Amino acid sequence: MILLLSTLTTYAPILFRRDTDAQWAKVILLGIILASGSSAYRLGASLQALSTPGGSIASLFGISLGLSSLSLASIFIAAKGSLRFASPWSRVTLFPAIWATLWCIVSHINPVGYLATWSIAKNTDVYNWITPYVGPAGKDWVVAAWAIVVSETLTQWFMEPQDGEYGPLLSSAPRILCNSKSTKILGILLTILFVPSIIQPNLPPLVSNIDTRTPLSVGCVLPSYQTYKKHVLSFDDYFTETKKLASMARVILWPEGAVTFNSVQERDHAFASIRTNLQHKIYIGVSFEETVSDPVDPTGRTSMTRTGLAVISAASSTPHLVYYKRHLVPGGESFRLRHSGNEPTLFEGELPRPNPVPKPDWGNAPNFTRPILMTSSICLDFAIPSPFAALDRKPGLILAPARTWDRTVGHAMWLQAKQRAAELNTMILWCDGGEGGVSGVAGGGIEEVTQVGSGSFVRNIAIPHPFNSERTVYARFGSLGLIFFWILIYVGAPQQSLATAFHYMQVTTRRRQSMAAVAQYRGGGTQVIEGPSVTEGDLLGIDQ
Repeated sequence: MILLLSTLTTYAPILFRRDTDAQWAKVILLGIILASGSSAYRLGASLQALSTPGGSIASLFGISLGLSSLSLASIFIAAKGSLRFASPWSRVTLFPAIWATLWCIVSHINPVGYLATWSIAKNTDVYNWITPYVGPAGKDWVVAAWAIVVSETLTQWFMEPQDGEYGPLLSSAPRILCNSKSTKILGILLTILFVPSIIQPNLPPLVSNIDTRTPLSVGCVLPSYQTYKKHVLSFDDYFTETKKLASMARVILWPEGAVTFNSVQERDHAFASIRTNLQHKIYIGVSFEETVSDPVDPTGRTSMTRTGLAVISAASSTPHLVYYKRHLVPGGESFRLRHSGNEPTLFEGELPRPNPVPKPDWGNAPNFTRPILMTSSICLDFAIPSPFAALDRKPGLILAPARTWDRTVGHAMWLQAKQRAAELNTMILWCDGGEGGVSGVAGGGIEEVTQVGSGSFVRNIAIPHPFNSERTVYARFGSLGLIFFWILIYVGAPQQSLATAFHYMQVTTRRRQSMAAVAQYRGGGTQVIEGPSVTEGDLLGIDQ
């Protein structure tokens, strides 16, 4: 992405010149080329997104063309807008602010969130530590800032005065437009941002240290075809698989829409069956599709189908948490499912003492348990900005059932889950029941995928103890961090503007003195009034 943006920003002054023949034809052609490349990269995963391949390809190209157009528009605005600034620092920091703001806005207004942006979702780099403070916009700003550093460095290298007839003249000319110093400062700033990740690497904590960590085993129920010889698994199949993990895991999650209930009574009977047959103190996240009466219809004759998640344990006669999916895949899910408008909620579970640990070392009397805050969300909800903004505390674990139709899509959603975990500085149990689904635990220093495809698994993790439920800066203020990037444009700008103005006054004064001396020498005595040159006038915003 940095290479692409640096190439586009370097080419921008030539591409957007008004005196260029067929200027907009070249811009449109470039947009089509970018859209074609983006579509080709995502083609395999998109063929099954809609009912027909033709419709899928057309939709994919249309979305890619729109995103390419927005990207070129942001580069155009930055290229033209930078000419309005006298400060070199403002010129080099304008595009990163525009780029971060653009994708923040796009992610909020489109139905699939960050999936339909050029925003970077990978968070295994050295800048991941800034995510809890400024969110995804911080990564976008860093990418655009590095692109500007590369672009400005290449531009200055190509424009460096060469040996020749005009070499000495060019080398001694005032360089009001030069952004070299500000580019170096920006590069140094980006390099300094490496330091926290080098000093304190993002590594998983020690599970065995119970004084500062609460060890927790989590499991994902993904029954394989080899075991059950079925393509469509029943409630009994999932429950049988769950009992195999019950002795090894304290929290167990089923994938999105694992089972189907045709009525509220059928759902409640299944939940009661789970509670009755549980022999261990565990929490089970059951994801389901249910068809129930539409609450909008007072007669109850109209039905609706929705995807939900319920957290069940033997300690409660009702689910600890019930959540329904809020964002549906356009076309693939939206035509048959009903989305929910309810925000995620928190519940506090209790983790019993492991047998080898003395009671006082684990918790307080009388229960000698440790609390754990849990919440949930489902699949596409994780691609939407700030899905947990309504929570007043930070969860220790987020249950995330999913079901994707392609490995590429599964990996893209896994990256979104990791991004949300980094924003909240928490951990997510991601359980993808799709064909070639990507599953694992994200956050807490864990970066790698646990499993691709079917097959149940258990993963040991560690949650900080005592747990700090204070929300991160980004969780509190969301995208307001963008204001900082716009303020940064004007940092140092007044001093540089004054220096530029002072330099211009010196040049103008010397020029007038020289012209007056020439006129007096010629004996004409004519007063010469010299205005600013074309280049100086452009820099100071003077119309010629």
